[in-house]
Amino acid sequence: MNAIKRLWIWLQRARYSRGFGVQSPWAYRFIRYVVNEHYPYYSYEDLKQVYGHLPKQTLKLCRLYFRIANFQCPSQVLDYNSPSDAYADYMKAGCHRMEIVPLHQPSDISKVELLRLSLEGDYRAVFEKAVQVADAQSLVVVEQIKRNRETKEFWKSIVSDPRCITTFDLYYCGIIFFDKKRYKENYKVNF
Repeated sequence: MNAIKRLWIWLQRARYSRGFGVQSPWAYRFIRYVVNEHYPYYSYEDLKQVYGHLPKQTLKLCRLYFRIANFQCPSQVLDYNSPSDAYADYMKAGCHRMEIVPLHQPSDISKVELLRLSLEGDYRAVFEKAVQVADAQSLVVVEQIKRNRETKEFWKSIVSDPRCITTFDLYYCGIIFFDKKRYKENYKVNF
């Protein structure tokens, strides 16, 4: 993505920076200390030596996955259609005890702690199966939610789905929580 488009996206979302305007203390902490944390974590330099060649946007997503894994600490991550090993390696560095499970079909899902969903292939069936087994601790990251008209419509359907309680629109990806104790809310975040 070129620098002008990135700047345009950032300017459009400037009022959603670093949790400004978020009333929920839980959502504010998640935005501030997971999504938009700028502190250089312990493994960033080691991983940069291996994946320093990655495009800036991919590296940004890798670091987000690191922070999400560090925040969530799941025992298992379901990874659907990953285009790169970098995502798995960053998540594994964020939580050493977890197992990365490549996901090939919806029937492979029995429990969701953390799911990374690329919008390729049969992603709608994978998402539907994941939502059916999701619980209050489940977290789903959906990539490329603004790639084209179809993915934008899919993201809109997720936001309006009553089973998806808290959603975070980061433009490059979306994050979904399913805790029914929270109020249904969609947060637009400048990431």
